[in-house]
Amino acid sequence: MNTKAIIEYIDSHQEEMIETWKNLVNLEGSFLEKENVEKVQAYLRSLMEAEGFRCWTEPSRPDRCSVLLGILGEDRPGKPVIFGGHLDTVHAKGSFGKENPFYIEDGKAYGPGVLDMKGGVTIALYVAKALNAIGWNERPIKFMFAGEEEGDHVDTDVDLLFTEESRNAICAFNMETGHITNSLCVGRKTQYTFLATVHGKGGHAGNEFTKGHNAVHEAIAKLHDIIPLTNLDKGTSVTVSIINGGREGNSSSIPDLCKFAVDVRITNEAEGKRIRETVDSIMKRIYVEGTTTEYELQMAKLHEFEPNDQILALLGLVNKTATDNGFEPFGQITLGGASDTGSIVRAGIPALCSCGVIGEFNHNRKEYAVVQSLFDRTKIYAMTLLSLKELEK
Repeated sequence: MNTKAIIEYIDSHQEEMIETWKNLVNLEGSFLEKENVEKVQAYLRSLMEAEGFRCWTEPSRPDRCSVLLGILGEDRPGKPVIFGGHLDTVHAKGSFGKENPFYIEDGKAYGPGVLDMKGGVTIALYVAKALNAIGWNERPIKFMFAGEEEGDHVDTDVDLLFTEESRNAICAFNMETGHITNSLCVGRKTQYTFLATVHGKGGHAGNEFTKGHNAVHEAIAKLHDIIPLTNLDKGTSVTVSIINGGREGNSSSIPDLCKFAVDVRITNEAEGKRIRETVDSIMKRIYVEGTTTEYELQMAKLHEFEPNDQILALLGLVNKTATDNGFEPFGQITLGGASDTGSIVRAGIPALCSCGVIGEFNHNRKEYAVVQSLFDRTKIYAMTLLSLKELEK
């Protein structure tokens, strides 16, 4: 089944893979930096087109980088297999204090986005390159890489695009951050952010206590009722992430303004409906007479998904491929962070997430990735594609 040829190809191209990974990381770009992410996109597109991909872009929003799509072998007979993810990072250019911040030390690679998720992008590219090298042509390979995923696709239709472009595929691999336990993700939560502004009436804390309307007290009362909405049995977590109220250095005044933010993670729509309706009633409730509250709900367009038989069958196939070829099987995990995998699963196909290089500390300057996982995972996924017909039985 050409597994030996795939392994030999990856082993003989390790330096080239590292160079590609390095180039992607050194092309720094936060999701807020459209032009910088476009440079990453242009570089990857050139590599994809050199392998025979037909590439195109779809818009996200005017101030953000577009989505890069590509298909290799679109006339092949089988259903396409998808590799997805994103090209942006949370790190602004220059955040690491030097040019060309990528480096390797003691088997670990460092740099902005090295783990989240330019290592995964490199794996996807070299899966395609390895299969091209052995003449594999059973089904199309499709890439979908967003340019502003770290911004949660707010005010875009990128989630709808991912769903539509995933229809009729056989399966998908989202090349997000690989979990340090060598587990693949079979379920994720989505994120709600409630942003509230409380208005009150200021005054002197001693002389005008009964005349003022304390906006901070109102915020505290609301949060007292919001925080218990956490239900870990249902996978729901509620985190008060920001509180701003009063005037710094002035502890003797009644605050007339308070702003706060609440992060909520949920696993399914029924639970989301409960949260939305309850928080809405709390926001409308007045605890301190004379205060008013306005709020905004930002719903990440990175949708939740839960394990199902299709997803577990795909994981089983990947694990059979791994063990048949001398690799350790992957574990399975559900995660609280959101990704584009939920949008892919909405198309009715199985998908695995966290398929990228393994490591720790994504969204942090300590971010690192285990170099060997770049090579091992590329081999396993490329060999898995040889057996995807097993999913159609």
